[in-house]
This record gives sequence, C-alpha cells and structure tokens, in this order.
Amino acid sequence: MKPENINVLSKYGAVIIEELHTSLSTKERKEIAYTYYTLGQGFKVAVEVTLIATDNEVVNIGDEVIVIGGTTEGADTAIIVKASIISNMIGPDINKRLEIKEIIAMPRKRNGMNRY
Repeated sequence: MKPENINVLSKYGAVIIEELHTSLSTKERKEIAYTYYTLGQGFKVAVEVTLIATDNEVVNIGDEVIVIGGTTEGADTAIIVKASIISNMIGPDINKRLEIKEIIAMPRKRNGMNRY
C-alpha cells in the first residue's frame, strides 16, 4: 500500500495490517478456501480479511463487521460477517464460529474460478 494511503487511512483511525498470509493457505485448510472461492475470489478474500483482523485482535470474536474483498483488479465483494479466529471458524463452539450474516454485493460473473 502506498505510504500516502496509509497516512490518510490512519488519520481516520484505520488499522493497517500488511504482508500477512491467512491460515486458509495451508494444506490442511485448502478445502475451506476452495469452498469460499466457489462464491468468488473476492468472497474468499473477504473471509480471509476477517480472520486476519480477528487473529490480530483488530476486531473481537463475535463482532459483526462489514468486510470488503476483491482481486488484483479491485474490490468487488462486500459481506457482513460474525468474526472468528481461524482456530474457531468451524470449531465445536457455535458461538465462536465464523458466520456469514449477509452478502451486500458480489459480482454475478466471477473470473478465475478455475484457479483451484
């Protein structure tokens, strides 16, 4: 991210987390990533953003957050998610699981579906 964009966002109280990889990239969780990817790359990215933000304590477990995801072409998906950390996202405690509450926007035509 450009330093000038970081400065502007920081002035508004945004927390910037850069250069992190989500645990959905691991071999053990690849099926979860594939499942979200069927709804589009932006959808999968939005879920990953939620997990990263929660794992880094930017949002709390159980918070409902609006998350935006996309591709290298730009943001194309917005969802409301009940936040969770990666270890709880499909765990036994239903109150700590990640939950997609609402799809605000996502593209009708999704490119790159053959990536996985």
